Amino acid sequence: MRIVSLPFLVLLLCLLPLHVFGEIESRVVRRVQVPEPVRQMAISPSGRTFFVLGEKTLYMFALDGRLQGSTEVGPDVNGLIVQGDNLVLLSREGKTTVEYLGFDVIQSVDVGDAPVRGNIDAPVTIVVFDDFQCPYCARLAPVLKQILERNPQKVRLALKNFPLPMHRFARKAALAALAAGKQGKFWEMHDLLFENYNRLSDQKIRELAGKVGLDLARFDRDMQDSALQGQVQQDLRQGQQLGVRGTPTVYINGRLVRDRSLNGLQQMIDLELRRLKKQAGS
Repeated sequence: MRIVSLPFLVLLLCLLPLHVFGEIESRVVRRVQVPEPVRQMAISPSGRTFFVLGEKTLYMFALDGRLQGSTEVGPDVNGLIVQGDNLVLLSREGKTTVEYLGFDVIQSVDVGDAPVRGNIDAPVTIVVFDDFQCPYCARLAPVLKQILERNPQKVRLALKNFPLPMHRFARKAALAALAAGKQGKFWEMHDLLFENYNRLSDQKIRELAGKVGLDLARFDRDMQDSALQGQVQQDLRQGQQLGVRGTPTVYINGRLVRDRSLNGLQQMIDLELRRLKKQAGS
């Protein structure tokens, strides 16, 4: 009989595959009611939305279970493939074509006490979630100003503050703009902050406040106003509930804007005006 040395035995045991079994506990995190029998479901790659294919309807839900929209597809739809957050490819059984559907989710974006620029009674509302240290927000600001000049009676702009944690002075700049607003100078301060987005500091923000003609003693007091700090925090919460992850995020009458160029914004505004006109005539 061959005797195996103890060190060799230990080495052999270390090399053998170990099968470790553990228990899995499951729990219902959320239950979503669908109005009809479910044929198929799929989740978006980002995990922010999921789609449910019923017998006659395709439903889109947010991850928290809120129904974001639905559309009739008919019983001849064979299945779905999710491409991105909002696009679904529907294949039709026995047919030679497929349909590539784009979904525009219409969110309820409450303007609330946000500063507004343009015609207060305009039929089209642009809501932008901004960060005063964001270079993309700074580039968009003059484009939005051009949009208002092109559509003086038809469009209004509301600003929501969404200071990102990596931008050291973004929250302070947001408070500074709101404090300037208490002296009727919000948009003047807004424009100057974006012109200096890459040079912001405590000293620079106060310098800009003086440049727009603010009473600096009152400005300093208002910067400590808990109501203004609460307004910034409320904007952040609202953005998070809407799914805002970066800036700028722009909505036109609740529809998320993907093309933020001057032409892209104008085309979306024109489509919305036509939709509203058609709706009024029906």
